[in-house]
Amino acid sequence: MADKTDLSFTGLTDEQAQELHTVYMSGFAIFTAVAVVAHVLTYIKLPWFNWS
Repeated sequence: MADKTDLSFTGLTDEQAQELHTVYMSGFAIFTAVAVVAHVLTYIKLPWFNWS
């Protein structure tokens, strides 16, 4: 078990915090990709800017 002086204010060790960050960023990247695809498909179906 980790020494109590080795923990940050969150209670995670450095290794745990890095693993959590990796998982969080993976989820964020997937969410962002889905949002971009949804916006592109919505714009193709119903454009909200009239450039001409």
